[in-house]
Amino acid sequence: ARNVELDPIKADIEVNQERKLIGEGVAVYVLGFRVSDIGEQKEVDGITYYNDKFRPLNRGRNKARAMAAYNALETCPDCDVLVHPKFEVIESKSPFGIIYHKYTVRVSGYGAKYKNFRTEKELKLIGDDGKEYIVIEENN
Repeated sequence: ARNVELDPIKADIEVNQERKLIGEGVAVYVLGFRVSDIGEQKEVDGITYYNDKFRPLNRGRNKARAMAAYNALETCPDCDVLVHPKFEVIESKSPFGIIYHKYTVRVSGYGAKYKNFRTEKELKLIGDDGKEYIVIEENN
């Protein structure tokens, strides 16, 4: 395997603050198996939540969040990303959550579009004090 060094790609983001995007997602589990919208669900990929990496049982909540984000972005075809999302999670379950578990998630946030894609070369310099400095050279 060869190492390939790529220059980081940067972009500007243009946020539409005129209206909030709203979406909802629902995930229903019975005996640990998802039974809601198995064939028709769509979700945004790449959404991670800081507190869920240690809790694998939150997969239903995460699935509903990703579906809600997708549905919110569907209302704005020109938007690439949902900025400053606020999630409201409603959880319904049978006693102890073993038989039935339902997650309803509503999200609201602002739609944004990426613009002005560019690469910037990073140069690493080591100063006289032994500290490493990074200088970024923009391509215009």
